[in-house]
Amino acid sequence: MRPFRALPALALLLALGLGASPARAATAKVDKLAFLPASYHVGEEVEALALVRLEGGELQPFSVKAGEGLPSPGPHADPELRSVSLSKVREGWELRIRFVPWSPEEGSLPALELRGLSIPALAYRVSSVLGPGARDPAPPKPQLDPPGSAIYLYGFAGLALFLGFVVFASAAWLIPAALRLLARRKATQARRDLGRSLAWLAKEKGKARPQDFYAALARAFRVYMAARLLPAAPALTPKELQALGEDVFPVPGLRDEAAALLAESDAVRFAGLEAGEAMMGEALARAARLGDVAEEALDAGL
Repeated sequence: MRPFRALPALALLLALGLGASPARAATAKVDKLAFLPASYHVGEEVEALALVRLEGGELQPFSVKAGEGLPSPGPHADPELRSVSLSKVREGWELRIRFVPWSPEEGSLPALELRGLSIPALAYRVSSVLGPGARDPAPPKPQLDPPGSAIYLYGFAGLALFLGFVVFASAAWLIPAALRLLARRKATQARRDLGRSLAWLAKEKGKARPQDFYAALARAFRVYMAARLLPAAPALTPKELQALGEDVFPVPGLRDEAAALLAESDAVRFAGLEAGEAMMGEALARAARLGDVAEEALDAGL
């Protein structure tokens, strides 16, 4: 019966083991915080460097990226966290957080729990494009004519104007033909440049990263639109392009398809949308088709 006498002691040990509280996560106390670059704007990648003290636990250096140990940011994440790393330096522990702010003025990096480390929220401030005290420039002052030269200056200007009118009248019959020739050359060059870019991307789609592929595709398509459809295209976001009137484009529906193509590019580049070779090939075909449709409509005078 002696073996049964040890059962109460064994049960007590098990109870103590099961009731023991789990190891607490180490807490990072920030001693010094800096940002690289020191001044940054909306949409620029920034690195926060924090010299920290670790309290309440032992840790090993680590490095995680978005989608690889660090949760992937959603399409509306602000700020967008891209990587977090902890390393041992001479002064102690150094915490590095790479992120992209999408809103102006003040913001805050969220508190995180990573690899047994509790990281507090870190405040940051996005610089304004306008510097402190920026204001509209003073209105320009009128130009002063040299003393006593008004007759000569205005007489020379009148003669130049008359000669210019004579030259213009003489060449008036050549100007329409010249303009048509220049327009045709511009159209041919713009469409040829787009075709070359798409052909090169077709060769690179299996080699390049999807983000790089879509960045080059969006750039080539925006340059084409700026040359043939909309000079402001390189500066417009997909939503801004979608907000334009249909009459800005020569064919109904061209605006929506162009905005959708650029929105897909932004989703792959900034929101982590997965894109395979088939999806890249479809994007190339869409860009080529939009260019062909636009050229046909412009040639027909629609």
